[in-house]
Amino acid sequence: MADYAGAKAAIRSRIETGWTTTRITYQNEEPAQPWPPKRDNGSLEPWVNLEIIGEGSSIWTFGEPGNRGWRYPGEIHVHVFVPVGEGIEQADQYACTIGEIFRAAKFYDDGQGSYVRTLSPQVDGGGSGDDDGIWFRVTMTCDFIYWHRG
Repeated sequence: MADYAGAKAAIRSRIETGWTTTRITYQNEEPAQPWPPKRDNGSLEPWVNLEIIGEGSSIWTFGEPGNRGWRYPGEIHVHVFVPVGEGIEQADQYACTIGEIFRAAKFYDDGQGSYVRTLSPQVDGGGSGDDDGIWFRVTMTCDFIYWHRG
C-alpha cells in the first residue's frame, strides 16, 4: 500500500491483532451494534477508539522516482472509555497495556523498505469522555514515523 495509507492500515492491523479485551471503534466509521457496548448484566462496557493523526511528510533520500525515501510522522491516539463512576484504574490499565502494543516497535514491511517505527507511549490523566457525562476517557498517545520508499 502506498504512502500514508499504508501506515494507517498497519497501525489498525496491529491494534486489532494485539487488543482483544474490548470493542475497538475507528474514525468516521459506525461502531458495531449493539451500541453502546453492554455487559451481560446490562451495565455499560468499556471500549476503545483508535485515532491516527498525520503530521505531514518530507523526503529523506533522493533518487529516481520509485526509489526515494519518504518520512511521514504522526501520532497514534487510543482513547479508552469506561463508564463514569467505575474509577480510573481500569482505564489506566487498558491504556498502559495498549501502549505496550506500540512501544518502540517496528512493524509492517511491504518488502520494499517501508515500515512503521513507534516511539514511547504516554498515558494522560483522563477526563470527560462525552457531553452526556456517561463516559470517562483516558488516552494513550504514541508518536510514529512511517518510512516509505517510493
